[in-house]
Amino acid sequence: MRENYLIILLEKTSLIVVLFLLISKLKIFKRIFEKETYNKKDLFAISVLFTLFSIIGTYNGVFYKGSILNTRIITIVSGGILFGPFVSIPAGIISGLHRFLVYPDSMTSLPCFISSIFAGIFSGLFYKRIPAKYREYYGILVGMVSENITIILIYLLCTPTNLALDIIHTIYLPLIVGQFGIGFMVSIVNTIEKDKRDIEARKKAEMSALQRQINPHFIFNSLNTIASFIRFDPQKARDLIISLSTYLRHNLEFNDNLINIEKEIEQVKSYIDIEQARFGNALNIVYDIDNTGVKIPSLIIQPLVENAIIHGILPMDNKCEGMVKISVKNLESNVKISVQDNGMGIERGVIDNLYSGNMPENKIGLYNVHLRLKLYYDKGLEIKRLTKGTLIEFYIWG
Repeated sequence: MRENYLIILLEKTSLIVVLFLLISKLKIFKRIFEKETYNKKDLFAISVLFTLFSIIGTYNGVFYKGSILNTRIITIVSGGILFGPFVSIPAGIISGLHRFLVYPDSMTSLPCFISSIFAGIFSGLFYKRIPAKYREYYGILVGMVSENITIILIYLLCTPTNLALDIIHTIYLPLIVGQFGIGFMVSIVNTIEKDKRDIEARKKAEMSALQRQINPHFIFNSLNTIASFIRFDPQKARDLIISLSTYLRHNLEFNDNLINIEKEIEQVKSYIDIEQARFGNALNIVYDIDNTGVKIPSLIIQPLVENAIIHGILPMDNKCEGMVKISVKNLESNVKISVQDNGMGIERGVIDNLYSGNMPENKIGLYNVHLRLKLYYDKGLEIKRLTKGTLIEFYIWG
């Protein structure tokens, strides 16, 4: 008999774990699970999720002589181990009260109500106090302790005693073994967090590579341009030295922190000043920039401008007609940033390679920007082939 209930509860536990796995793939929850810290809105959403799972665990349970063999404790403890008392305590109180009120005639209603609250408090105490790599094991242990509390309360509070002992004899092993489901639920979130850390580590490595890839030809050409201006326009030479130093300083300070967009635009203008000095009328730059005050990842616009100039304008036969427009527009809910040129136009294959992650080495700057935007905002570059030229845009949420 006990073996049958063990198999049944394992099936119920598997169902809850699979359902949680599917929900964790939803963007709204995946974004929350990836965070290192949670705001009140995040905790509220997670609390509602785990409370619903705990209530579902009761409805999904199996009745046995006035008791319900269920997975409620599994989700309560998982919420506490992963997200703390602000998730597990409400889940424990609400789901325990639900168990008590919906099945008031069940002889184990009161013990289950008490043990649910205990599980919420007890699991929440371990949040942030145990290393992430041990959370699965601590979660299973806390779940087993919580179910043992349930068993003890059934023995102490339920009558007749012989029926209480029969219930304990039947449900004890399934309840204890079922707590391994906590390990699976915790490991799902741990995997999401690990994937996020791996992505961030890769992005940092790519950013370091981008920082090191300051084109030496650009430096040499800039110095030669400055040297030529020294002879007939010393003031212009001084201005270009300032622009070059500003450009280099921004590149050397390049890191993963968000910076004010004004600082990013300053770096872009320094780059453009040097290129316009080199190519003269071949580069016509238009700025359409709103005062937004938002912060963006560093070195995110300049590679797009460089791509427009190098691959869009300069290969044109009539360079004097070349134009690059840099736009920062303050919309209602976000800020749209775009770089548009009327040059040669980007090849369809380059766009496809960008979205598929198969970019050639000479387009690493464009690809790096795309990946970093996806990391920060879950959405990368939008590239459009125009009748003449290319439009690249992305959105920032302030």
